Amino acid sequence: MDFRRKIAAKRVQLRKILTIAMLFIAPGVAFAHAQSSHSTVATRQAKLTQLTGQLRIGAEFFLNRTDTQTSVEKQFALMHATGLTLVRIFVIWDDVERVPGVWDFSHYDWIYDAADKNGIQIATTLCPEDPPGWMHKTPFYHNRVNLNDPANRAAAAVYLAKVVGRYKDNPAQGVWLLMNEPTKYDTEPSTFLAFGEWLKAKYGTVGKLNQSWFSPLSKFSDAYITQDQLKSYWTDYHAVIDWRNFNVDNLTHELQWVKQQVLAIDPNHPVHFNVTRPIGDAAGQDAWKEKKVQDIVGVSMHWTMQPNSPENDYGELYAYRLDLVAGASMARPHKPLWVTELQSGPVAYTGLFAFTETPGDLTRWMWDSYGAGSRAVIFWLWSPRNIGTEAGEWGLVSVDGTPSVRVPAVKAIADTLKHNPWLNAAHPQPAKVAILYNREAEILISLDGRSQHREGEVQESLLGCYLALHRAHIPTDFVDLDQLKSGALQQYDVLYIPYSYALDDQAIAALKTYVSNGGTLWADGLTGWKNATGKIRPTIPGGMTDLFGVEASDIYPVQAANPYSVTPQNEQGGELWKLPLEIKGADVVLRTPDGKPFEVRHSFGKGKTYYFESAVSLAYARRFNPIVQQWIVQPSLAAAACEQVSMRQGSRKILFRGLVYPDGAGAILTNWGDAGTAVVSFQGFHAVIDALTGKPLPVVQHGGRTDATVHLDAGAVAVIKTSKGVTHNLKS
Repeated sequence: MDFRRKIAAKRVQLRKILTIAMLFIAPGVAFAHAQSSHSTVATRQAKLTQLTGQLRIGAEFFLNRTDTQTSVEKQFALMHATGLTLVRIFVIWDDVERVPGVWDFSHYDWIYDAADKNGIQIATTLCPEDPPGWMHKTPFYHNRVNLNDPANRAAAAVYLAKVVGRYKDNPAQGVWLLMNEPTKYDTEPSTFLAFGEWLKAKYGTVGKLNQSWFSPLSKFSDAYITQDQLKSYWTDYHAVIDWRNFNVDNLTHELQWVKQQVLAIDPNHPVHFNVTRPIGDAAGQDAWKEKKVQDIVGVSMHWTMQPNSPENDYGELYAYRLDLVAGASMARPHKPLWVTELQSGPVAYTGLFAFTETPGDLTRWMWDSYGAGSRAVIFWLWSPRNIGTEAGEWGLVSVDGTPSVRVPAVKAIADTLKHNPWLNAAHPQPAKVAILYNREAEILISLDGRSQHREGEVQESLLGCYLALHRAHIPTDFVDLDQLKSGALQQYDVLYIPYSYALDDQAIAALKTYVSNGGTLWADGLTGWKNATGKIRPTIPGGMTDLFGVEASDIYPVQAANPYSVTPQNEQGGELWKLPLEIKGADVVLRTPDGKPFEVRHSFGKGKTYYFESAVSLAYARRFNPIVQQWIVQPSLAAAACEQVSMRQGSRKILFRGLVYPDGAGAILTNWGDAGTAVVSFQGFHAVIDALTGKPLPVVQHGGRTDATVHLDAGAVAVIKTSKGVTHNLKS
């Protein structure tokens, strides 16, 4: 039997299962709608505010099967003494249903009782995709079954009802995590059935789909994708790009289903989950799209799971990942952000490389998290597993359960938060500069980049653009295509669109509107050359000659091993392409040594554009040349200088976060380099102190601003606070 016939036979079987399963699921879903319609949104919002209205520290407490009620109580008392107010747990399905139909929650009851006794809120991770061993569906826990399968959903619904029903009224219950690090990318028959429904919603009729796909369908339920289609040199771009987009939406739909089951039983507590890849539509994840399911946006941060992360760059790489998720969190409607997992202990065998965080590492990461807007930092994990994978690793406390050298650093931050309640009301100042995450280019490069193994260039360019701005201490938000297309980006003075070689017509129209209304746009390379499905436009920048005032009708590719320079300083800022640019109204800012345009500037409506012929953002990511950095940051310097809080002086190794709160402004500085001095400037006239020491900082008043000078030892942190309308320790 060939692949197509196997799929068809499996689909017939699945439809029969679906009919039976719906008899069990439908009443629960109907109850969910009825309960939700009658429950008060105010109750859930009040609990959400209570959870996120203050800055919190938490940790994962993994329940070992050798734990006793006494050992659990001892560890919760120690967590309370350290200043933790939030504890995350996994309610592993195999722990509570070791025998079919026999549910035993006694050990988890110990946790809830200990949490209640110590004033700790529980963040409960549900595991509906992770069935017990007796079902013989996975090799071990922390694996996944396909929740597109109605039989798996029916079983998961029972598990969810048991867990949520037991703890929904417990005073220690805080938030439900719908799933741990959700991911979904499979080629099972039930997923293809869901794919067919997705295609039906997109195209409406099979005839319309058949105008695009190479292999015509007789009905939407016949849709499937083979591994050859994903890997073959010659492949149907329309079908595979639909598949990529479907996987993002399918994961979101799956999470929405879990949320629906939870709220049917408990409409009063907020829901949450933690992403592992904030961006990367080609792999089925997008923090902006997933956000609509959550009440609290979350992210996992594990350096030993990220290859090629040099230790001296951990600070800014942490900031990059953090800001990606923060960008999704801040997009309307705004939702609170948590660092749901922060690696907190030694990794000997289970990461991609061996590593142990120092107390200073944890201190800087935590403060940078709060500075970026996270309302909680939850460590992975408190005490380590005692057998199997990760045994003895990752723990904040030592293997014997006693505090490690890292615990006092955590307690010091907890004490600082307690004595500085103004931090609870502080949030990141609104940025004037934004970087576009282009999911259309991200998906297309997963196909275009295969032959030369260049699938990572879009994300690498995004990082390069971010680092250039971040190292210049320019506050930056990440935004996505939906925000652009909806017209929500006019609040930003400057918008960067690095490596946006794929853009649909709606995005191009939105860019023109943004600039026409007064925005400044920065772009590089083959901007708009292709649309979202890979169809080329005849000139570059595609469809935007009027916007950028320049045009090229040919491309001269350059090998990655041979970057080129345009200045006598040999900056190697030219990357991947040279374009024979024709000037169509733009001013030439920079020329190549042979006199051809390399950078142009153009006015359009009330705004202006900057355009580079090559992949400048990628060039910076690969070599970090300061001249190339200046090409990127130049359009944003004026906007950054007008921020309510700005950093006027300091090493690039000092990470800067500007804060605002009702009675003033502040800043968090984390120094990942040598000792040095920083100058932070605030609008208005203020007294300025370092909240960590309580000591006033020397200030200079000029031009309606107050500049505060702070000395930072190597590896140190400064938390700076101002008070409106008060001045002292003033220098002229």
